[in-house]
Amino acid sequence: MILSVSALLLLFGYTTIGTSGNVEELKILAPPNIEERGWEVLRYEGHKFGSWNKHGGTVWYHVRNTENHSIQYRVQIALWGGELQYYYGKPEELSRFNIDNGILKQITK
Repeated sequence: MILSVSALLLLFGYTTIGTSGNVEELKILAPPNIEERGWEVLRYEGHKFGSWNKHGGTVWYHVRNTENHSIQYRVQIALWGGELQYYYGKPEELSRFNIDNGILKQITK
């Protein structure tokens, strides 16, 4: 009975909280790999505990395209079977506004 309750508590804890065992390794592996993908790291944005589909946790980075700095991504990176897995949505495209003699103009690059 005690063993069953302990197993259920362990399973519940892993499912709801997760683990962060891969976070330090990800912090080392991710930045050089990000640069190989043609992105530049703007900042580290933290980590998240992971469980079933992202065991060991994930790290978050804000990156930008090296050829077009107005295209930026928020990237979540996990380690699965020794391979870095990237999760991100569509790019954030930046636009700037320029006020010239009282006329508002949108500038895109």
